[in-house]
Amino acid sequence: MAQTSFQLDPGTAGAIEDLKGVFGVTTNTAVIRRAIALARVASRNASPEDQSVTLIDTAGNPVKVMLAG
Repeated sequence: MAQTSFQLDPGTAGAIEDLKGVFGVTTNTAVIRRAIALARVASRNASPEDQSVTLIDTAGNPVKVMLAG
């Protein structure tokens, strides 16, 4: 298996720490694997017109996420 290292800015490192709790995992690697899996699902289902996906927040409001650019 290939090993890669990254330099993370404090904001990204904090986001990974937050996502550990959201995803219920304890390692950065597990967070990155889940984030990549989520990105793959989103990209495969994105609108062909603008490469966006729409999520529904906990209040039932649509949240449009642009994948391109």
